[in-house]
Amino acid sequence: MYCNACGQRVKDGAHFCENCGASLREPNAIASYAPQAPGRHSSRNAANPYKDQIATRKLEIKQLKLELKHITSGMSNTRSQYYQTAAFVPHGLLRLGYKWFEDLRLLGPQQQKQRLQQEVMRLEQELIDLQQAQMEWKTGR
Repeated sequence: MYCNACGQRVKDGAHFCENCGASLREPNAIASYAPQAPGRHSSRNAANPYKDQIATRKLEIKQLKLELKHITSGMSNTRSQYYQTAAFVPHGLLRLGYKWFEDLRLLGPQQQKQRLQQEVMRLEQELIDLQQAQMEWKTGR
């Protein structure tokens, strides 16, 4: 099998091309024959093909974690508003309805937070895979 990005032969089961660092998990990333045109990667990346991708993944993870903090902060504000005003709502069904309304307000942010956490985990796994591939590349030089 060959990498569609650079045309180099890739190991079976590899997640990233050892030559150019391209992800082999994407559709059409692997060809059964060497592509005609060489890849778009510059000779600058030949020194360490994983460096740029690792830096990009780290930046993406930081951005998602910052977004997670923003969502968590908003959810915290919603909860504190509820606790500040809940004491003034009469006991019984009215208070229960008030609590359900507050839970409903938090449903969207909670789902968004879960999606972001899953994305962070996926990117962290990709980062680990890239770092492992980089280590293999360095030891195989």
